[in-house]
Amino acid sequence: MSFLFPAMLAGLAALSIPIALHLIARHKFPIRDFPSLRLLARDERTNVFAPKLVDPWQLLLRLLVLLLLALAMTRLFLPWFNSPAPHNRVIVIDASASMRQIIKNPVGGGPISLLDLATQEARRLLAEVNPPSQSALIIAGAETRTLAGLQPGHSAALAALESAPLQAADGSGEGLLHAVSAAADLVRGRREVASQIVVLSDLRAGSLAERNQKDLDRLTRVRADLGNRLNLLFVDLAGPSTENVAITATRVRGGNVKVGDDAHIETRIRNNGPKEAKARLQLAIGNQADPALTEIPLEPGAEAVVDLTTPINRSVRTLAEARLKDPDSVAFDNTSAVPLNVAESRRVLILNGHTGQPEATSSLAGLGQAEASPLEETEASNAVDGATILRYALNPGRELGRASGTGIEATVIAPEAIANQTLSKFEVIVLSDVTQLPAQAMEDLETFVREGRSLLILCSEGLNVLQFNRLFFSADPQHPGLSPAQVGNDLDLNPAISLDLNSLNHPWLVPFRDPLQGDLSAIQFTKIRDLPALAPGASVIFTSADNRPLAIEMPFGHGKVILLAFGLEMNRGNLARSRGFPALMWRLVDYFTGQLRPPSPDTLTALKPAVLDVSEPAFAFATELELTPKEGPAIRLVISPEQTVLVPPLAAGIYQLHKPRTPGTTAGYSRNVSIQIDPSESDFTRFNETEASQWLRVPVRIIPLPETARLVPTGMEFWKPFVWLLFLVYLAEAVTGYVLSARREKNRLTEGAT
Repeated sequence: MSFLFPAMLAGLAALSIPIALHLIARHKFPIRDFPSLRLLARDERTNVFAPKLVDPWQLLLRLLVLLLLALAMTRLFLPWFNSPAPHNRVIVIDASASMRQIIKNPVGGGPISLLDLATQEARRLLAEVNPPSQSALIIAGAETRTLAGLQPGHSAALAALESAPLQAADGSGEGLLHAVSAAADLVRGRREVASQIVVLSDLRAGSLAERNQKDLDRLTRVRADLGNRLNLLFVDLAGPSTENVAITATRVRGGNVKVGDDAHIETRIRNNGPKEAKARLQLAIGNQADPALTEIPLEPGAEAVVDLTTPINRSVRTLAEARLKDPDSVAFDNTSAVPLNVAESRRVLILNGHTGQPEATSSLAGLGQAEASPLEETEASNAVDGATILRYALNPGRELGRASGTGIEATVIAPEAIANQTLSKFEVIVLSDVTQLPAQAMEDLETFVREGRSLLILCSEGLNVLQFNRLFFSADPQHPGLSPAQVGNDLDLNPAISLDLNSLNHPWLVPFRDPLQGDLSAIQFTKIRDLPALAPGASVIFTSADNRPLAIEMPFGHGKVILLAFGLEMNRGNLARSRGFPALMWRLVDYFTGQLRPPSPDTLTALKPAVLDVSEPAFAFATELELTPKEGPAIRLVISPEQTVLVPPLAAGIYQLHKPRTPGTTAGYSRNVSIQIDPSESDFTRFNETEASQWLRVPVRIIPLPETARLVPTGMEFWKPFVWLLFLVYLAEAVTGYVLSARREKNRLTEGAT
């Protein structure tokens, strides 16, 4: 026996009120005829406690009324009755991605997903709830949804379950704790013998990983209010173990792939099952699957990273998909697609202002060698200009007829031929000893840089200082020129100067601080250009050992300009003959084309916000972009000043990121964005009662599926008999009071007559 609302026992204190009223008696005197009140002495008497009880039977009935009223409000519960007791039942269905797991139907039939099993069990549990018991239904998927609030019986909750077919989310969403706290809010303040929150789940530990402090506080408050009448039950749908080999992560090593290189798709796989498994992996590029399979044995709980490799022969933007060929009970983690962007060759246009005639492949034999004889150096310096040396350094394989290449295409033209070129197809333009350009070419060149591309200026012996400064340099910040610095006379250096290795802090040069990446300490310059003044906004990239500026950088619109105070010819130093020279030039092109920035993570996690880098030139000057799924409307994204966009939580799938398009158009630059199902959903590590109780801060009980048939509490609330007794006693008190009042009035009249 227990009281469902024991606080109402405080109402027993009201029993003192009738006793006090009965002990206080007003003295009443018989009425006498008297000729004049003036002859009477004044005497006042107030209410006093009578020496004995007045009408003890009426007092007893009044006390009994209050006693029955207090007992009825405490809702006395008798557990030894075997009838269903009124209770509250809130069903919470876990609709996270892991509930897509396929198992054998424990109640008969063929295979069934855990989510379908949960729906089936929810129907049965709700059907057990009959008035005055109440039921409710909550879905814990991408977000917590209360499909039916707490209402008598089961009709409302069952109707909501049937009218809203459930689908598993692509992650854990807000987590089970959020759904449980929402269920606790529904039963808060209820005084039935039991308020059950029944969670139908696979008991995956990751489903409780999201634990918001507000949700914990809400659940703790309800527990403090209801005490042991709050029953938090987790129903184990999955059983003790799950055999599953999952792809947990996939990425393209190195970011963008170059034409002619091998694409390396690094795939991380994990054996989440209790037994050893063999994973057979296949790589597909676009719709073309590689027939070769890679087989990896995995111990229970073991992980492996597999490098799936395929040659790339053309520029393309597609998807690389890693596939597990052997199906298991969890299908969503058997494939993983990542965007594969095969970059086009980076095009560099070199304007050669040297008056001599470049060429002779044999004269380039000294490039990349540590040492050269004085005769070879003299011949090379007389035959090869800096533009030609740069062309060979940017892609030596192509220039020497080899099969390999660097993905950089260099074109050398005379300055006057620039009018015949389409500048927009180039990423970098190099001015080598250029001192004159047509007016229209200058406008096109300024537009080229302002729109986000890059310009490299080489200052060698063929540079006309007066013409160059007049054409390119300006000290006026309102009308800037293209040159980061004013160029002065040629300086013959004896002895030669070397680089200040402590000044190599620019992103272009940082790796070369490590000699293993390219030793620049042996580089020396015998001739450089004096730089008497810098343009507004320009900065020094690196200096010589005697603190002379050697490279200057300046932003220009959305692009950048770098001026080198030295030439590449061999009679001006040994830079072109150093082993680090080709790598130095390749990295400079990488810096110009944005390749040094870490590649944008175009593989995102479902149901989690993320940030995408959209700084590529194709999105220049755009203020908004669209993210379009295969099916459904486009999502508008605003570009921040940092050239990024915030992607809201989205479902898994392949999306296209592009500039806003008018209806019916699909042309234009776009890039793939792959949103993957949360890989943590493949981790089937389970929690137990102790862990769940510690995490949720309330007692938790885990029950197997068959035990759900015994969840209905039994007993009876004994308030109805108290109400009937209260009615009868109150009626008896009223009759007794009427009879006693009539008798007292009759006695008063009799005494007055005598």
